[in-house]
Amino acid sequence: MSRRELIDVALGKAGPDMVIKGGKIVDVCTKEIYKADILIKNDRIAYVGQSNAEGSHSKVLDAKGKYVTPGLIETHLHSYETHLNMVEFAKALLSRGTTATPEAFYGMGVVSGMKGIKFCMEELKRTPLRVLFLVPVLAYLQNRELGLPPQPNSINAHDLFEMLSWPECLGLEEPPPLPILEKDPLMLDLFEEALMKGKIIAGHACGFRDKEIAAYSLMGGASDHECTSAEEAVEKARLGLRISMREGSGANDVHELAKAITEYKIDSRRFLFCADIISPLKIKEEGHLDNNIRLAVSAGVHPLDAVQIATINAAEFFRVDHEMGSIHPGKYADLLIVNDLPSFVIDKVLVGGQLVVDGGKFLPKLKSSRYPEEVYHTVRLPKDLNLEDLGVKANGTIAKVRIIGVKDGTLLSDERFAELPVKNGLVQPDVEKDVIKIVMIDRYTGTKRIGKAFVQGYNLRGGAIGSTYNPLAQNIVIVGTNDEDIRVAANEITKAGGGFIAVRNGKKVAMLELPLFGLLSDQMFDDTVERLRELHAVVREMGCTLSEPFYTLAFSCVAGEIGKLKICDQGLFDVELARLVDVVL
Repeated sequence: MSRRELIDVALGKAGPDMVIKGGKIVDVCTKEIYKADILIKNDRIAYVGQSNAEGSHSKVLDAKGKYVTPGLIETHLHSYETHLNMVEFAKALLSRGTTATPEAFYGMGVVSGMKGIKFCMEELKRTPLRVLFLVPVLAYLQNRELGLPPQPNSINAHDLFEMLSWPECLGLEEPPPLPILEKDPLMLDLFEEALMKGKIIAGHACGFRDKEIAAYSLMGGASDHECTSAEEAVEKARLGLRISMREGSGANDVHELAKAITEYKIDSRRFLFCADIISPLKIKEEGHLDNNIRLAVSAGVHPLDAVQIATINAAEFFRVDHEMGSIHPGKYADLLIVNDLPSFVIDKVLVGGQLVVDGGKFLPKLKSSRYPEEVYHTVRLPKDLNLEDLGVKANGTIAKVRIIGVKDGTLLSDERFAELPVKNGLVQPDVEKDVIKIVMIDRYTGTKRIGKAFVQGYNLRGGAIGSTYNPLAQNIVIVGTNDEDIRVAANEITKAGGGFIAVRNGKKVAMLELPLFGLLSDQMFDDTVERLRELHAVVREMGCTLSEPFYTLAFSCVAGEIGKLKICDQGLFDVELARLVDVVL
């Protein structure tokens, strides 16, 4: 709608479509809280102040005694890692007060290329959630920068530059520093093209510090969501990066990173919030960016600063602060009515002046699209997969092996060592020592390309758990205490077209099917949450102590520069050395 229609409303010569009366306005630009009315015309704010301009046709929303904040803006999140289809993804975020999110659809891009990206973007744009499109650089890079082959269906170099030219494109999504440090000509050209077009480079700098960050920053890398300590956040902020404080599934960093603000006194305006990876169960039970705000406040960040971080900071970062991020005339009427700032309990959510959430209830009736046939049945397994294909060979009766060490609450894994028994020439897991098998199976070509290794930290007492979701590959990955349950898990997950699975005693005992791209559910949000809750309960009964077992499983796999020891479909990979290493020493 044209802004011209707002002029007469602002001047008091015409009535608004809606008036939000008597709320306490949270002004994230002046850092004030004051009582005022908000006049809305079409989808934008026309006036903020004292007014009697309701008009006979104006809707009136009473906000007396409550706070009115801008809608929350995510800065780094992958929709496919919520495992919700696009309509349910939008409903889940909007219900938690997030009114805009960056999205590159790179999981879909890995599996189905440009067709998958375009289809999902168009579906998401038909919802009230605002889409800030970024180019999915990692869907092209995958693990190329580490020397591993890309998946066969993903986007190519030409696609990167084509998407950068799309009118809705705001920039690049998380290209890592390594190709820049190695002066990869394609990545250097892509960065320079983005800067020339005035677009942002939303960064990803796990494992890089000091001079490496300086080189990344000078080429346009503008942010990082991988900081895990306050000291790292301070160092990177001083080198020009904005720090996106992550709180999601598998990575819980807000409480620690808040120290950069509260103890090191770094200006909170250099900080952002993100979830990066978040399960639908976590959204349902704990929240999204509203939870980031609560956690930051509990860590000592002033509530006004926390709301700034979640709104105007993000809008300015994406260079869309002329459209959103604050409660001022001309901005989209994307607004939250909350009961209290520190607890940040959301009462109502408006997008473009339309009430979309009231008292926790999502109001619009949204219909999911009919997904094309090619996004189904994307998981292919060798027909003659047998137990011998899953074995790790060794001589003697005892083998010393490298193992992946995982821990709760972090995406990082370490290198550990163990001595395991050898039976009939095959290395055996040691459940008592919590050392079990991990395999990744190529899901694309139907070949027997299988990486096999051992992992510690899952505490499975029996059975196997598996998934077709793992960043940058989206292959089949399974951990298990025995090869038979691993084989059954691989077969069952293939029949379903993808998903999360738990197998025990040779039988499937629980599963969340993800038939769309092998990544997304075709069910409603609440149904998906309930299935995932049931699956988690079964996995806990199997002994697993991880809070997010399937996200820890995903990041037991090679995902760019996130170290250290990981599995891929080629075998065991040392990220720091950037090469495959032997399982058996």
